[in-house]
Amino acid sequence: MLATLSRVQQSTRNGRGCHSGRPKLDTQSRIGVGGGATFMLIGWLGPMITWWAAGPLMVGCAGVAIWGFWPLVRLVGSVGLPFGYVPLEQAAGKLFGQMQGTAAAEFARRSSDSPAEILNWFAYWMAQHGVRIFGKNPPSPRLQEIPKIEIESRLHFRDGARTLEAHHLSNPIFVDLVVKRYDLFRHRHKLRGETSDH
Repeated sequence: MLATLSRVQQSTRNGRGCHSGRPKLDTQSRIGVGGGATFMLIGWLGPMITWWAAGPLMVGCAGVAIWGFWPLVRLVGSVGLPFGYVPLEQAAGKLFGQMQGTAAAEFARRSSDSPAEILNWFAYWMAQHGVRIFGKNPPSPRLQEIPKIEIESRLHFRDGARTLEAHHLSNPIFVDLVVKRYDLFRHRHKLRGETSDH
């Protein structure tokens, strides 16, 4: 598997909310910007109006700012910028869709008998290109990083990149596999077989 990934990698390398090119803020976000600006202004004027009066005002403005900025936080999550986690099978499927027509996608399709095996293949591809894999080791509910050496040596993906198993055991070693959005964003060029990784 690792040798084929290396060969395929070498072959692979051969606006919403915008107006006139500028971002358009909704009313709630504008209120958030105003609340944040007021928070900063009160902090600057605090020594002049005494902190016992400025403190409650700052708390109120901070609450308004958080409420106002919330649509922007949701937008960041929806466009896939590097915050939080995403299920590994979802990330592998999205990457496969983005790489249609490349040597990697064609190799995965030819060498796999089912969609689940294609996702398993792309999970290995992601692990080999800088994406850290996290999962839970039953019965522990704690999410932990799975060492890359374990994926390269004794573990293999199953069930469409949902679990990691060992050949000699019947039960999975890791379940609920996820990756960090930050890794997907940071290594997006390498994952797609492009030469740049900035």
